[in-house]
Amino acid sequence: MSNKKIHNQESGYIAERKNHISGGKIVIYIAKDQGVDVGSNKYAVICDKHSTMCGTTNLPDARSLMKYPEFCEQCMKIEQRQQ
Repeated sequence: MSNKKIHNQESGYIAERKNHISGGKIVIYIAKDQGVDVGSNKYAVICDKHSTMCGTTNLPDARSLMKYPEFCEQCMKIEQRQQ
């Protein structure tokens, strides 16, 4: 297992990226394989630093949320303080 991709052995793992706001990771999973409920959405995008998540139906949207995790209120508060 890679030290940089700490979630890559987990069920449903697709990708992860360092969160430029909190320093944690933002991870994309296939929701049903990870066992998380995001309604009718296929993908779960998770901020592992704050344990928040959102769902999306397509991978391009999930990758966009990795770059800017607007779904995580805590990250958005940190970003506002940094400005």
